[in-house]
Amino acid sequence: MADKQEDNIDLINLVLMLNQNALISLGEASRFSGGKKNLNLPHARQTVNMLKAIQDKTKNNLTPGETKLVFRLLGELQSKYVKAAGLDRPGEVNSSNPKKDKIEAALDKFKTEDLAKILADISKKNENNK
Repeated sequence: MADKQEDNIDLINLVLMLNQNALISLGEASRFSGGKKNLNLPHARQTVNMLKAIQDKTKNNLTPGETKLVFRLLGELQSKYVKAAGLDRPGEVNSSNPKKDKIEAALDKFKTEDLAKILADISKKNENNK
């Protein structure tokens, strides 16, 4: 039996750093203590995309705690980006992928805890099929 996997503090710090950078770019936090808040959507989008890349590249290789952290922060940042970019207003965005939009809409109906459970179940099934 394999040893229990421990959280990687360097990965957690990287994810938290990217989260903070995205929040600064979304105007949710100031760059410096007492500084003014600025909105930089291209930088925010790039930072969110980096977190998504980390999630994709580390799939099935993270501890449950790391998985939960990345999943929650990415979901929160994506939601904040959509609002900051005005993409949450009906009728203003023409989608290039209606099938993906339907999947996204279905996922939006789930609570974060429910999605985490579904992902855990899928990971467990993948482990059993190896």
